[in-house]
Parts: sequence; C-alpha cells; structure tokens
Amino acid sequence: MTITFCNGKGGAGKTTLSILMGCALADVGRRVAFLDRDPQQTATRWIRETKPSIVIAEPGGSYDALIIDTPPRLDSSLVHESLAQADKVMLVSSPSPADLWTSQDTVSVIRAHYKKDKAALLFNQVQRQTLLARELTPLAERIGLPALNHQIARRQCYQHAMVLGWKALDGPAREEILQVALELTTF
Repeated sequence: MTITFCNGKGGAGKTTLSILMGCALADVGRRVAFLDRDPQQTATRWIRETKPSIVIAEPGGSYDALIIDTPPRLDSSLVHESLAQADKVMLVSSPSPADLWTSQDTVSVIRAHYKKDKAALLFNQVQRQTLLARELTPLAERIGLPALNHQIARRQCYQHAMVLGWKALDGPAREEILQVALELTTF
C-alpha cells in the first residue's frame, strides 16, 4: 500500500505525521519504507538520525507500506507523481480557518492527479474542547474531503519526536498515532 501525505502549505505537520504513522505501523509488525520527496529532506534526516523502525525506500524494495512525503507546493511535479502512484492520500491540515483555503486548493490538485477514491483529511494540532474542535465536520465539508474519525491533538511530544524519535511519545500520544494509522489502513 502506498500512502501519500500532502498539503500545499508548509507547517501543517505532514512530515511529522507521515513519519509517526510509519513508526506506528512498524510497531504492529508491518514493513514500512519512506520516500521523502520534499526537497528539504527533513524526513530523510530524521530517519537517519533517530533510526526508527522504518527505512528509506529502495528502488524495487518490497514493503507492506510505502509512505510518501511531498513538498508543500501544489504545482510540483513531485506532488502530482506522488498522488498518481498512491493507493491512499492523506491531506493533513490544522482546523485553523487560515488553513482552509490551502486545503481546498490541495483537494483540487488531489482530484486532478489522483484517480481513486481513497483520499481523506486528517486534522492535526486539534485542541480539544475548543470551538474549532467542535466544528471539524463542517470544516471538512468546506475543504471537500471526508475527515478521518480520529484526529491528532496538539501535543508537545510530537515536536520532540523530531529529535528523540518514537520514544519521545508518551502512552496516550502513541495510542493516538496508532489509532490514526490503523484507520488510515482501513478506510
């Protein structure tokens, strides 16, 4: 299964979440590889420095899941190619109204280059018990993709994972990531 993570805006959390989803899938016994198509190569560096249980994809390699991180540029041929080869597409967005327009633009690009029906919206940095958290369903409708049932809360340990790897996550954070990863594989 090839899963492409995308958003036309930097800072949405797609690199962090794509790596953590890969770690969660590897934790439950799946062979996971990562293809870093973002020119910044943040994910590649993260994998090399923290040595999680996922690997950098090799041409011709055999994996249970191939996760692709894309650049935050909707006009990039790397984004278009990544969408075309995906089995599933995950649009990562915060519930912020400021992210609404870029997410809508990203949906247009997804529809132009992804010819399957397995695209979904993953809300990231959700602050529970807030007005925006209560409005996720109408926000997903405005963006134009169905949202996963699970969201990712705003937690500082996710930022720490960039330096410390998977071990930076406490039990509730690992469980949250695992629930999203399992939902991602079954939608």
